[in-house]
Amino acid sequence: MKTSISEKARVGVMSVGHREYWEWNQLPGMKESLMQMGQEIADCIAETGVEVIFDFVDNRETSYEAGLRMKAKDIDLLFLHVTTYAASGRWVQGALAAGCPIVVVGSQHWKDTSGIRDIDADEGNAAGGPCGFPEAYHALMRCGKEPVGLMFGIHIDDRFRNDLHEWARAANAVHAFKGVAFGFMGHTYEGMLDMNFDPTSVTKVVGSHVKMLEMCELVDYVEKCNDEEVAAKMEEIKENFELKERSYERMTVDIKDEDVEWAARVAVGLDKLVENNNLSGLVYYYMGENDSIYERTASNLIIGNSLMTTKGISMAGEADMKTCLAMYLTSALGCGGSFSELCFMGFDCDQICVGHDGPHDIRISQGKPWIRGLGFMHGKKGHGISVEFPLKYGPISMVALTQDAHCNFKLVYAEGESVEGWLAKQGNSLTRADFGMDIRDFICKWVKAGVTHHAALAIGHCGSMVEKFGAIMNIPVEKVC
Repeated sequence: MKTSISEKARVGVMSVGHREYWEWNQLPGMKESLMQMGQEIADCIAETGVEVIFDFVDNRETSYEAGLRMKAKDIDLLFLHVTTYAASGRWVQGALAAGCPIVVVGSQHWKDTSGIRDIDADEGNAAGGPCGFPEAYHALMRCGKEPVGLMFGIHIDDRFRNDLHEWARAANAVHAFKGVAFGFMGHTYEGMLDMNFDPTSVTKVVGSHVKMLEMCELVDYVEKCNDEEVAAKMEEIKENFELKERSYERMTVDIKDEDVEWAARVAVGLDKLVENNNLSGLVYYYMGENDSIYERTASNLIIGNSLMTTKGISMAGEADMKTCLAMYLTSALGCGGSFSELCFMGFDCDQICVGHDGPHDIRISQGKPWIRGLGFMHGKKGHGISVEFPLKYGPISMVALTQDAHCNFKLVYAEGESVEGWLAKQGNSLTRADFGMDIRDFICKWVKAGVTHHAALAIGHCGSMVEKFGAIMNIPVEKVC
């Protein structure tokens, strides 16, 4: 079963050179120096854990062979490393043969030329440079393979390393969506028009399948799980969460042992549903009636879903597929992903509480998360226990996958800070967020971007990686700032 964190991408690094320089013995030692630069770039990318296939090519034949080797490895992204000048005819067939999106990379050892000694041609050309950079982009563009990214920098300083790492992590996210299925169980919450989506469009945009599931299957697993499975899940719950008493909120209640046991039983059933259907994510909403087992099961998925989300299998309530995909994306980028919506605003401090009643990613909790009993479920049927915690204090990102009036997808993100302060104790995971502007202006800009009312909440400022993912997948990205 593939999750957002279970596998790493495979990427290619094709370093290219101009054969005549060394074939005619014009610049001795240059080839070896450029090969070393390419290997250093490959090693830098490998620091992220991705699998790297490296080749140095200097003619059409070897480049084509290298491209076929990379295609056979099913690489997710090709880094075309243009060392110094290299005629595009030496490598373009190989780059095309790799059959994947391309990022053109260039670098130079020198930071500046002020006050340095005389440099001869051997040393100067071996240090890299931008000479072949324009031709590389132009040739690929003319061949109908416009690069998804360009980067040039000082070899290999912090900024250059960070750019390489971000592209590699974006490739991880691309890889995570390949060949997987997201389950859809129940129906969209009645009247939430922004939640509706076309399953075929998900396959078109991210390449993943949407599998339709029945509540009957889940309920059957819940009813048939044994006492040992339930006891093990109860231990997992107690290890991961702190149990809280009722708060001042009238909807909260004290947690009873039978509440934890039932949540554990539902979580065991959920594990089996996900495993038996080979799911990488799940969206759900089912109301049920008259305290039936369907109502009791649907209203107690939050604990199991939060544990599942923490393992890289993203879950989203109210049948919100778009936010589930956004959560899966931010998780694959290494930033976690909780289900959230806009809540309370603090006009005095330009902050806003962002959160939801679940599911949540406990990897990104500020301290040990807790659960609280609820006598009723915020606009839904049933009662049970829910998850509470703020995101880790520090940088955070809010990422939404949405659609425009013509149903075209786009990603929207905002970067801010998770800060300490008052949070309502009502069984919701709430984070106090500061997005660095007048909160009224922020709300209007966020809404005007055309987002739905849910979003993925993640740690770190991951917007640059979201933009790189969007470039690879051909999904427009908008930053709200």
